Amino acid sequence: MNTKPKISIITASKNGGRFLRQTLDSIAQQSFTDYEHVIADSASTDDTLDILKEYKRNGYNVRWISEPDRRADEGFSKAMTMARGEYIMLTCTSDGYLDRDWFKKCVQVLDNDPEVSMVYGSGKPINEDGEIMDSPRLDFIKRPPPSKEDFFLFWLGTFSLCFELTWCVRADVFRKCFPKYEPNDCFLQMHTIFAFNYNFNVGGYLSLFLPDFACYGREHHDSCGIRQSDVNKILKQQYKSAIIKYGNELFAGTRKHVFRDGKSNVIRELRVDELDSCRKKVLHYRINRRFYKCKKSHGFMRYWRRKLKILVLYFLLRKRIYV
Repeated sequence: MNTKPKISIITASKNGGRFLRQTLDSIAQQSFTDYEHVIADSASTDDTLDILKEYKRNGYNVRWISEPDRRADEGFSKAMTMARGEYIMLTCTSDGYLDRDWFKKCVQVLDNDPEVSMVYGSGKPINEDGEIMDSPRLDFIKRPPPSKEDFFLFWLGTFSLCFELTWCVRADVFRKCFPKYEPNDCFLQMHTIFAFNYNFNVGGYLSLFLPDFACYGREHHDSCGIRQSDVNKILKQQYKSAIIKYGNELFAGTRKHVFRDGKSNVIRELRVDELDSCRKKVLHYRINRRFYKCKKSHGFMRYWRRKLKILVLYFLLRKRIYV
């Protein structure tokens, strides 16, 4: 416990004991074992703490605190401050890992490519009984997204979120991009996942996608996603609006964008003579966003109406690339 682990898995929990054993087992079965599990528990009243004590007695490398908090985002912030690993991963007490070599694959990439700050993959949804469910979106497995610098334009055009349950991020970068918890109505504070993705890409950090079903995400009746679905819809729109604003400022020449390596050093700056070709790529991604995100098409006529609308506005406004 005194040595610095390679990976810290951080978790926010509250009364998730009924799923916790499966989550812990999926971590304990990883082929890569140089990790710690840090849990910020929100004063659970079920058997969560008893399970953690049991696993710790059996040699599972886990540390935790248990005290009241307001939201899961606050719990993740607490766990982040406790983490000691070189790389940070994130999971919930109802989710877990499918690929037993996922930790090893992530470490191999980050150890060998100093430009990459985050490795991520895809996942599968399961129900409360642990059965794998059909998913209309395969999270890039069919059409993997571009990586490193090329992902930035893809992100501007598709508003993509890297699947958080598969993240493996350099700890210093994670702390720079992870929002400080402050309860207000801004998506940069109200939703950790949106905020981290925005800060990571605007900061110019580079990611790498591995075409692997690395984990599962459990859908259950009292999950945060279901309880906060109305709020999340508003925050998702705020996230998209913030990306649109950033893109418009970039292509209007009022903002500069740089790319950084895993130590936050600037690799290069996006040049002015690149902006026109970059704008066209973003427009392509924007028009075909549902295709690249593996979502069901709205239908032939609706697709072409939407495409025509985007093209007309693009040629009328030139500098403005979104609708």
